Amino acid sequence: MRAVRRPAGLWLPLAWLLLAALAAAVPLATRAAPGSAIAWPVILFPDKHLSPYWVAELIVQNKIPMQIQAFDIDGDTRQAQRFYQEWLGGKSDFSETTLEGIPILGARDGHFRITVEFRPLPSGKQQVRISSAWLHGAVPQLVSEQLQRRSYLAVPMGTDEFSDTFSFDADRVNRTTVWGNTLSVEANELYIREQALVAGWTVLSRKTIQGGTRAQVVLRRGGQEAVIALAHNGVGCSIVISNTLPQA
Repeated sequence: MRAVRRPAGLWLPLAWLLLAALAAAVPLATRAAPGSAIAWPVILFPDKHLSPYWVAELIVQNKIPMQIQAFDIDGDTRQAQRFYQEWLGGKSDFSETTLEGIPILGARDGHFRITVEFRPLPSGKQQVRISSAWLHGAVPQLVSEQLQRRSYLAVPMGTDEFSDTFSFDADRVNRTTVWGNTLSVEANELYIREQALVAGWTVLSRKTIQGGTRAQVVLRRGGQEAVIALAHNGVGCSIVISNTLPQA
């Protein structure tokens, strides 16, 4: 297993484009997941008339279990910020900061770190996003070695892994891994595709755009479907592999 590294700035644009796909909103309480036995923190909301939704009912990012909920509001977020300042301010390790113009509040609740972010949306509304991440104490292992093996696609030797994220649905799981190396887009695409063919995958589609600086491959094997996106980033190649497969 390769050590997970923090993404450098040049790798981020492609990485977060596909990671954002994991955050497709779904209605509350429509999904079951392996983390359902975890005693997650109870999240409070400032108004009973709000309509919270799941951003992710369960994700495991770099082995850390997380839940993310959100709600959208019109106008400014000052009232919601005051609510969460008072609620989280009563917990341990409270913090308040701003990152790239986004106010962020956080505090510890048992094993978890609760973080609240206030994000502007393209619609003009404001999204209040609340995440709970198990950061303290012994972390439960929700991803089996078998699932890790089944969902793995080979990348060239010397490739750095920046992020490894599992998201769970009622009967399916998505694994999105973010990688980077100094090889060309063409060399990476050829290696990943050929190794996948050896491992029993079928190529559904391939395309290269922008003069070979970007490529996409779609693969299928049994009930699995994987999308590999590659992009030149100025110093090498960013690789994002999104693989969806049955849980069992």
